[in-house]
Amino acid sequence: MFKGLNIQTKLFLLLSGLTISVLFVVLVAVNQISSSTIEQKVLLDFKQLQSFFKNQQALRYDRLAESASLIGENSTFKGNVQTEDPATVAYSVGEFANFTKTDLFVVTDEDGLVLAWLDKPDRAGRDISEVITVEQAMLGYYPDLEPEWPFLWEVDDNLYQIVSVPIYAGNRIIGTLTLGTVLEDIEAKQLKQQTPLDIVLFMDESIIGSSSPIYEESEYEQIARENGALIDSMIAKSTISDPFRFKINDEEQLSFISPLGIGERAYYVATVPISREFQALSSIQRNIIIIAAISFFIIIPIAIFLGSIISNPINRLTQAMLKVEDGDLNVSVETQSKDEIGMLTRAFNKMIIGLRDRFALTKYVGDHTLQMIQTNADQTVGLGDATTQNLAILFTDIRGSTSKIEGSKPDEFINMLNETLGAQSQIVLQNNGSIDKFVGDSVIALFSGDDAVERAISAAIGIQRDFRNNKRINSYFEGIGVGVNHGPMLLGNMGANERLDYTVIGSEVNLCARLCSEAKVGQILITKKLADSFNLAAYHSLEDVNAKDLKGFSNRIDIVEVNYE
Repeated sequence: MFKGLNIQTKLFLLLSGLTISVLFVVLVAVNQISSSTIEQKVLLDFKQLQSFFKNQQALRYDRLAESASLIGENSTFKGNVQTEDPATVAYSVGEFANFTKTDLFVVTDEDGLVLAWLDKPDRAGRDISEVITVEQAMLGYYPDLEPEWPFLWEVDDNLYQIVSVPIYAGNRIIGTLTLGTVLEDIEAKQLKQQTPLDIVLFMDESIIGSSSPIYEESEYEQIARENGALIDSMIAKSTISDPFRFKINDEEQLSFISPLGIGERAYYVATVPISREFQALSSIQRNIIIIAAISFFIIIPIAIFLGSIISNPINRLTQAMLKVEDGDLNVSVETQSKDEIGMLTRAFNKMIIGLRDRFALTKYVGDHTLQMIQTNADQTVGLGDATTQNLAILFTDIRGSTSKIEGSKPDEFINMLNETLGAQSQIVLQNNGSIDKFVGDSVIALFSGDDAVERAISAAIGIQRDFRNNKRINSYFEGIGVGVNHGPMLLGNMGANERLDYTVIGSEVNLCARLCSEAKVGQILITKKLADSFNLAAYHSLEDVNAKDLKGFSNRIDIVEVNYE
């Protein structure tokens, strides 16, 4: 994305992006905090609404309970109930209903059979003993003084808040009395006066009261249909729901659900349009966007100024690096700065000095020797500084070179020999090997690491193929023999104090030299032990060679040829 851009441009983009990112994070944080605050405010409104509604229910409950108790204790009323004559009881119900001004007035006998029902004479004899409050009254229970939830009863598609009391004659229950108040629009509208929320009363999925004139009933009924499981859970637990979002006529609402009471699947939904509550948040968001735009234009000159301060010394350093890339090691970058860029520049200058030294050394010593010298740069290097290491070693020998010396011009022979040895060296380096030394027309290379054997064999194959494909070289020399081995070798300083040679010795080195001597033109020889130890047959085509008696080894050596065709 940023390829090809200079430091100044990148810094501008960085600062701009950082500014925008910070403002974006602020915007998101403000949005989340504000949203949470608004939701908490709506929740508080809802809890106040619920508290008010419960107070209203408690007042209705107290009025109904007081009226029912007074009527149930009235001797005239008891006498009429004892007659068990529906007409007599109905007359008494009519009189007391006018007194109490209740919407539901039902009297049963001791078995829960209706004796009289206000304005419903045809319901005499109906069994309502399964109505929970009637059932309790038949057992002699009076209403609780402060019930957690009111009792509800659905009658003729109307929902009533009810209270039932037993009717006693002496110590005997002779019947029950149930009084009720219908729940409808007036309750929802009273609740609406207390909060900004819209209130809709439900029984099952049907609306029985609403404070909202804005939306059609079907839109609210959709809430009931799509949230049935939530509603059943709230009713079963007798608790209110967490706030949830719901769309009505494409306008998102923040909504709550609360049971109306117990005994029926009745509840109310409180909603408020989110847009109404989030108007203040929209204003904050606009202000943040304006601040972001202003900040962006302030950042531009700052980024340009800072970019020039930082980019100029980096540009000088870059130009110097490009010269090094072209092979010019006679470069140096001046700096007076003590900051990180100054430190980088001084490190670059020091690196160039090291590269000059390394470049000079690499023409005469192998990588392992160079590494040893650099590692011990501050120490005296002497005889005996040696370690035993597991290495792979490769020997090559050019066949027919001796005869070519006699019949060739010196310059011609040296040029051909150097070309051949140079090609071998490149292949060794390509396989992450190190040239230990050149001995006449032979190359000795070392490989370290877990895959040292595989890289050594890969180099051997590459050398043979390169020789075969180079018509100029293979028409001059007969060919190359190659030996590869692996094992513990002594790596250290050999020779005299006046002239050191950092190289390898050991039986495994000698064995590799013997394998190379045994190799015919174009052959790569290894020991069978090596092939088996590294499971080389899984990766290469191998061919057994007759066991050989090799000079310096008491036992015959099983030899294997690596085929590379």
